[in-house]
Amino acid sequence: MKGKRIKVVLYFLFFIVSFPLNAQGTDQIKNIDSLPKHEQVRVLSDLCWKNREKNTKMALAYGLKGIKIAKAEGYEKDLAELYNFVGVIYQHYMFNVQEGMHYYDLGLPLSLELKDSVEIGYVYNNLGDAFYAIGNVPLAFEYGRKSLSIFQRLHNEQGIAYGYVNMGEANRINNQYKVALEYFEKAIELRKKIGDSIGVASATLEVARTLFLMGKTDSAQYYYERSLHKHEQIRNKNYMAYSMQGIGDVYLVNKEYDLAFKCYTMALELCKERHNPTGEIDSQLGIAKVLAYRGERKKGETVLDEAMEIAVGSKLIPNILKVYKAKGEFYHHLKEYKRSSENYQKYIHAYDSLFSVLQFQTLSQIKDRFKITEQLTTVSQDLKANKHTQIYGVLLIVLLILFSIILIYRNRTINRLSSELMATNKSKDKIFSIISHDLISPFNVLLGTSEMLVDDLNKNEVEDAKEKGLLIQRTSEESFRFISNLLDWARTQRKKINLHIEKFELAEVIEDVILTLRNQAAMKNIKVTADTVEYLIVMADKNLIQIVLINLLNNAIKFTPVGGKVVLTAKKENNQAKVSVKDNGVGISMPRIIDILNNSDIESTAGTKNEKGTGLGLIVCKEFIEMHGSEMHINSVEGEGTEFWFMLPLSS
Repeated sequence: MKGKRIKVVLYFLFFIVSFPLNAQGTDQIKNIDSLPKHEQVRVLSDLCWKNREKNTKMALAYGLKGIKIAKAEGYEKDLAELYNFVGVIYQHYMFNVQEGMHYYDLGLPLSLELKDSVEIGYVYNNLGDAFYAIGNVPLAFEYGRKSLSIFQRLHNEQGIAYGYVNMGEANRINNQYKVALEYFEKAIELRKKIGDSIGVASATLEVARTLFLMGKTDSAQYYYERSLHKHEQIRNKNYMAYSMQGIGDVYLVNKEYDLAFKCYTMALELCKERHNPTGEIDSQLGIAKVLAYRGERKKGETVLDEAMEIAVGSKLIPNILKVYKAKGEFYHHLKEYKRSSENYQKYIHAYDSLFSVLQFQTLSQIKDRFKITEQLTTVSQDLKANKHTQIYGVLLIVLLILFSIILIYRNRTINRLSSELMATNKSKDKIFSIISHDLISPFNVLLGTSEMLVDDLNKNEVEDAKEKGLLIQRTSEESFRFISNLLDWARTQRKKINLHIEKFELAEVIEDVILTLRNQAAMKNIKVTADTVEYLIVMADKNLIQIVLINLLNNAIKFTPVGGKVVLTAKKENNQAKVSVKDNGVGISMPRIIDILNNSDIESTAGTKNEKGTGLGLIVCKEFIEMHGSEMHINSVEGEGTEFWFMLPLSS
């Protein structure tokens, strides 16, 4: 459902400032009554949407009050929007799907009559969500597809992002996991572009759920934790609970039952606080699985009975199905096969009942489809007819905007230059700090060691001299690599690097990189291998990609203990080349991963043999990869190892 739209704000701002959010809803409604009728509806609509998460009852009161006024005064466009808002509140925040669908059904014919394509798109999006919730996947898919088609025709980016999420969910339930992931990733990319942080957080959760179903538990846990972090920031307790449930599922698969139990219990408390029956059921079923593995039969039965009671109260057959299936699995694990079979039989009976309902729903929708399609065609024709008029209006608006831009251009230019100057000074300070410490330090080592080397040679102490020579060689290599990274990084800050895109074979570059660092790996007895597809030709800047791989391999060797292994991989995935460097080293903590991916601060950690560095290498890698329009990804488990990976376009 869409976010806040542009409103007439003069009255709205006055009342928001005058009446704090924690004031009683009735007091705010009373004060709104002094506004002109149309402004009342506009303000009530906005307050309804803004309060849906933090004060759902107040949001519903605002919405119903707005509907009453809009109906009485004949404000049909506002009424259609309010029907949609109230439907979303009932479905997603009061967990009453049937009541939500009732309001969508009220809004749809009104939106069609008004030929409001945007509102039609959102109604279809919400109906897709609702049918998905009650288990009617075909209709969920159909309405999601319609919604996405409308928003794509209108170039409505926020609506397109919602459509991508709906299509992802529909494909996931049909086990089309790769297709689902593609839709979710498209939604994240689009929501980042339009600055929808809440939408990015929810789509991140869907990525985690999909990866878990694909059996990629490590990646799933990483995305679940990212989702949890993002939802904690916006205090969305329902989605915090969903993220905790996912983390609990990962712990359960990994047989870490105590941690899984804690996650499910925390999720259950959050769902109870938000009166979220489906969330409560999912948490309880997770707890029951843990109890089954522990052999705690009575406690497990109690939890499952509570879950069934909530499922029946929710009036959603998919919830009842989940509990019967969980009971069957519970008793099967305890080797009580008769009781397990009984619950599976109940599951089948409930499924048959659901199938009959879905058949009726689908036939009912098909019956009305021709009428809806005809009306949508009319809307499309009207859009085309109005297009020329809109173009003239847009040209006039553009001219006015140009005049405004000329007036503010000087001020913005000055502000921009000031910001760039501050950033440049900060970068220079950082460079000087690095040079003064991290560059001088190895030269002190070189000078001191070279003096001892000369002394050993004068005394004919050959073995000691060899040891000093190796230290000088290693320190020189590290200093050379650091200086190269420093120069590369400084050039990126000055925007002096231009991409030179060319065709080249990845396997050859990877072999060259391994040869470059073979001595460094040999000093720690680390086995470095390549797992590449021959003739995998990519379009990229060969030199920059080579620098990236050298830095990533150097980083892997640095944090892998003696006798470890590192694998460089290049393979085809989703019509692109996936390039990765994977080690079995010490791993990276989640806070550090977030710092690497989101923060440009230069920071370093000593390697497994106290190797020094500055942290510049990973910053250079990240920036070079982003220059290619890609992203650097990190999968890591502390104590087990790390994988850095990125995608490159294949040559056509």
